Amino acid sequence: MHKVIEIIKYESESHKADFKKIEYPLGKDIKKNEILKDFSAFANHLSDEEKYIIIGIKENADKSKSVFSVDTPTDESKYRQFINENIEPEINFEYETISYQDAIICFFRLSQNFNRPYLFKKDVKNPITDKPEFKYGDGYIKTGSSTKKIGRKELDDIIENKNNSTNRQEDINILKIFGSPSNIEISKWELSFLDIKIENRSNKSIDLDVEIVIKKSDSFALILEEELLREIKRQESKKTNSVYFPPIASANFIMNNLHLNKEENETEFIVQRNPLKSKFALTLAQNSISENIFQEAIIVLDKQSSIIDAKVIIRSDDFTKGALTKNIRYITPERTVNSSK
Repeated sequence: MHKVIEIIKYESESHKADFKKIEYPLGKDIKKNEILKDFSAFANHLSDEEKYIIIGIKENADKSKSVFSVDTPTDESKYRQFINENIEPEINFEYETISYQDAIICFFRLSQNFNRPYLFKKDVKNPITDKPEFKYGDGYIKTGSSTKKIGRKELDDIIENKNNSTNRQEDINILKIFGSPSNIEISKWELSFLDIKIENRSNKSIDLDVEIVIKKSDSFALILEEELLREIKRQESKKTNSVYFPPIASANFIMNNLHLNKEENETEFIVQRNPLKSKFALTLAQNSISENIFQEAIIVLDKQSSIIDAKVIIRSDDFTKGALTKNIRYITPERTVNSSK
């Protein structure tokens, strides 16, 4: 059973779950800023459990639930932009949809938010009344199913909890990379690669294992560099005159790069960095950045602009609260087919 369905069936509103009949509004709406207060409150709760805000569900007075389908879910990127513009540090979350009782419901999953407190980074006015609604430095926290403004005691608790934690996930910053491959044989086909870079922001080195899980889509395909080079050689040997090369259907995802391991299923394309000479795949020196973690080896095949959703998972013995995960969205540019090739 999906975790969200378990919450709907067996749990009530609390510090880790909330139910909303309709989506949070954006644009010119008197309740536009409600999401900011709720996200701050959930992220600031000292529990490191995942928190869920479930949309399309109303909790009644007798704790029963009513279901209201969300016909046109708002794109996650719009919520992300609004929240990041107003709260710091960045709150890690996902916004997804599932089917439940013949209805479409949505849910926010807030996780891996250890860098408390999460506070308003500027004054925020109500878009209808134009009156100040939140001030710079404001923050909120869940107490059971209620929400309260952070005061001195709550701030002291957050700081004490943070100082007592030895988890090093906050030392790591993950940034996406999307560009043209440096390999001449591949770059001449005007293809692109996707990758990440990892920053160690601490004064201590750290050992890491890294993988990326990419959601498949009909709008693009993925192939690893070495197999693409083999396909190029095969096509060259046939003296092909194809205007679009290589064809997506020809990609069979063979990989021989010893630094990388590839797995896939019907919905996901997964690449991991292999540990070769030590327990972990990577060692990042203090205050350093490691570029192109996957060695520019994940090549994107598409004929038009595509949205590629991926999740980066990093594991380390220095992470006391489990793996660090971050969702990343790549948007590929429109690709011009060169008929001379």
